[in-house]
Amino acid sequence: MTKTTADDYWPNEFFSELTALFTGDRGDELKSERLAEMYERAAAEITSPAIANPQRALAEELGQRAAFETRLAARWGRGLDLADLAIQESLECGRWVNSLLRPGAAARQDQKFEALIRLHGKAAMTAQEVLVLLRSGFSSGALARWRTLHEVWVVFLVLADGDERLSRRYLVHEVVESLKAQKEYEETWEALGQEPPGWTATDREETRSSLSDEFGSAFLKDYGWASPLFNDQAPKFRQLQETVDLGHWRGYYRMASHGTHANPKGVSWNIQAMQTVETVWAGPSNAGLVDPAQCTLIALANLTVGLLSYAVREMAASDDEILHQSIALVRQQSILILMDRAIDSFAETDAQQKTEEEEIQVLIRSAAEALRRQSSMTSAQLSIELEMDPETLEEALRAAVERQELVGETTYRLEEDGLDEQDA
Repeated sequence: MTKTTADDYWPNEFFSELTALFTGDRGDELKSERLAEMYERAAAEITSPAIANPQRALAEELGQRAAFETRLAARWGRGLDLADLAIQESLECGRWVNSLLRPGAAARQDQKFEALIRLHGKAAMTAQEVLVLLRSGFSSGALARWRTLHEVWVVFLVLADGDERLSRRYLVHEVVESLKAQKEYEETWEALGQEPPGWTATDREETRSSLSDEFGSAFLKDYGWASPLFNDQAPKFRQLQETVDLGHWRGYYRMASHGTHANPKGVSWNIQAMQTVETVWAGPSNAGLVDPAQCTLIALANLTVGLLSYAVREMAASDDEILHQSIALVRQQSILILMDRAIDSFAETDAQQKTEEEEIQVLIRSAAEALRRQSSMTSAQLSIELEMDPETLEEALRAAVERQELVGETTYRLEEDGLDEQDA
């Protein structure tokens, strides 16, 4: 909505009415009722124009957002486009494997194929979500979505290394998740104003008992489907990571968790921050894209290579074995090449941005110091003082202004910056 001043905020002489109410000789109960009516009327008058025409109310914000995304694309566009190519190639690989192997897998009710192809589809979708967030400048959210992709990658590798029975356990474990949801629904449906459950607690417990009898009591726990790999004990996710040699990703996984949970680190640190001024980041940023982008590309590319390797093994002794295996191997190399090129582009852009940020900080400090010494200094005099030609100075100052505008539009400031108003 359009920003308002204090005077604009009180519709229909609200402030005068409020003053009169408290200077009058009315009882507390009457005042309370009158205040409630006044607040409701004021809120309705403030919001009704925006509700009637949301596009008009959001025009300024939408314009700022479009301009920001244009600037972000100018800086990060090549890396983002290469990442998009890698994601689309991965998606096409998944479609190809699915169309090639599904008929035979369906005929023999192949549980391993079903689990792996579903996990790959979830991975491709999650990677696309990451890319959408990155194109809009939400690196923290993108890294949080990579966290999901990492979990999918880990589970995929566990199942790819396992047998048919392990994949069946994984797919049936959906029932365990449903039972947990049923129990929670039984406890909350009335408070939420929902319909009563269409099952009984007895039904739910009978299902649990049946699953325990067939798969063991550990099956009823989180990751209980993997208990045969851990002496019939339900593992922690960390153990699954270590089983498939991905334990070295724990640091990034924890870093991504800060953007997922409401822990203190998650509200005091943000991957999107690009300056030393203390702020609460509350919107997009053109910084911090490199980690979620690279993590996503590595996970998706390697997961896709794993799916293609599985397909190569499944196509052995088929009529078109050599042709299809050759296609799979070429696609493996293609996805890895696209991953490498995209990662290189993000790394180069990140390094350039950090260099520019350092230069902007030096320029701001030097300009502020010069203006403190002589506040009436012209831009020509300032360029001489800073030993910069006027055009270069103008371009650098424009970049600094854009940076400050972005910080102002997307953060809550917790302290004043180093420049006084006259210096700014």
